[in-house]
Amino acid sequence: MSKPWSRHLVVTGLVVALLGLVVSVVLLVHVRSGPEDFGPAPSSGVPQAAARTQGATPSPGEPARGTASPAPAKPSAPSRLSLPRLDARAQVVPVGVASDGQVQVPQDPKQVGWYRYSPAPGASEGSAVVVGHVDSDGRGLGVLVALNDVRRGDRVLVYREDGSRVAYRVTSRRTIGKEDLAASGVFRREGPAVLTLITCAGPYRPDDGGYQNNLVVTAVEAPT
Repeated sequence: MSKPWSRHLVVTGLVVALLGLVVSVVLLVHVRSGPEDFGPAPSSGVPQAAARTQGATPSPGEPARGTASPAPAKPSAPSRLSLPRLDARAQVVPVGVASDGQVQVPQDPKQVGWYRYSPAPGASEGSAVVVGHVDSDGRGLGVLVALNDVRRGDRVLVYREDGSRVAYRVTSRRTIGKEDLAASGVFRREGPAVLTLITCAGPYRPDDGGYQNNLVVTAVEAPT
């Protein structure tokens, strides 16, 4: 005959497990339906004023006209990412281009990838791109599921390999079709300096390749 306290522990365990399942399902439904956009749309390219000042690219061995000072040192590569209000944090690993021509995404949904062909966070211009899964079959929700609940003004902290840190504040969140992402300006290397966080967004259609959109959060550097 089972003891009363033993039966109580079993029931309690089942209730906790059920609540956890319900929370996960609710989050997944929220993710796959897609959150609302806010803030201005990301720039689709280099501002006209910046484009006018770039001039022609000098030939090999020819000094750039009007450029006497050396180029600024490149910022150190990112190592960790944190969204303090949402209690979300992740290791950052460098990623490149996959065989299908898309940006690589770390297999581990608890990691995020810095697209190493974009400027590093803290660079003086361009879009520093960080990507990550929103969820993964058999591995649960990804750390960037937090982007579904981000608000205007939320802080984003990027810790770098040299021990330094750069702080950002969120200015916008936009839903962009996967086929439109490359032309949206999120991968620009010039123009205003921003941090761009990218994950998948609904609707989710298994027969059409899964998620149909990307969720793009833009943040600008802010004093710490």
